[in-house]
Amino acid sequence: MNRGLPRAVMLLLVLGGCGSEEPAGPGPSSPAASVNGAAPPAAGQEHTRGPVVVVDREGRPLANMLPIATETPNAFETPRVQGALTGANGASELALPRDVHLYVRAWDPAMRMFPNNFYEVLPPTGAAAETMTITMVEGARLAMTLLNAAQEPAADENVGLMMFHGVHGAWWPGEGDTDAQGRVVFERVPPGEYTIKVKALASGQLEIGGVILPPGGETDLGPVTLQ
Repeated sequence: MNRGLPRAVMLLLVLGGCGSEEPAGPGPSSPAASVNGAAPPAAGQEHTRGPVVVVDREGRPLANMLPIATETPNAFETPRVQGALTGANGASELALPRDVHLYVRAWDPAMRMFPNNFYEVLPPTGAAAETMTITMVEGARLAMTLLNAAQEPAADENVGLMMFHGVHGAWWPGEGDTDAQGRVVFERVPPGEYTIKVKALASGQLEIGGVILPPGGETDLGPVTLQ
């Protein structure tokens, strides 16, 4: 097998619950901030052309998507490389360092869509890379009503969220605030099946496995009790 060829990895079909000792919370900087901080390839560093096409679930090209490459597959790491926004044909490209193990996917600056797959690119890459097609899916909405140990609403509290991928571990951070009834909504999160951790500022935390978030849909976990 040519280890330089990119290998596609599907996400929605392999997402699943996994345990972790990492605390729930907002986690690292948001993907939007991380993308803005991406650095271009170092001067003189050997790189290869990595063509990328970004499409929706029906295979239609998507404009204004940002191709990125990171050194781990999780969804919030600061990119090592980023390309130009895709055009009307969904196409762009990355200048991939030839000596670095990278994961290629796309990022929607509007945070409406999330990648359903990424490509693992192993060094050394060849002189010509194959086109990597990234499929984007609609984000999901996650809601729940948080209760403290006394079964009272965890009202007006800041809540941290961390979503864990069944294979790749910590995957997506979020943050929200409960209302007077303890309800909190995370408006845009990646679809799939996850273990999630939530942590309220004063009322405690909770881990829930097997949470399914449908693309473009909403999952309401109802009342959950923090410990």
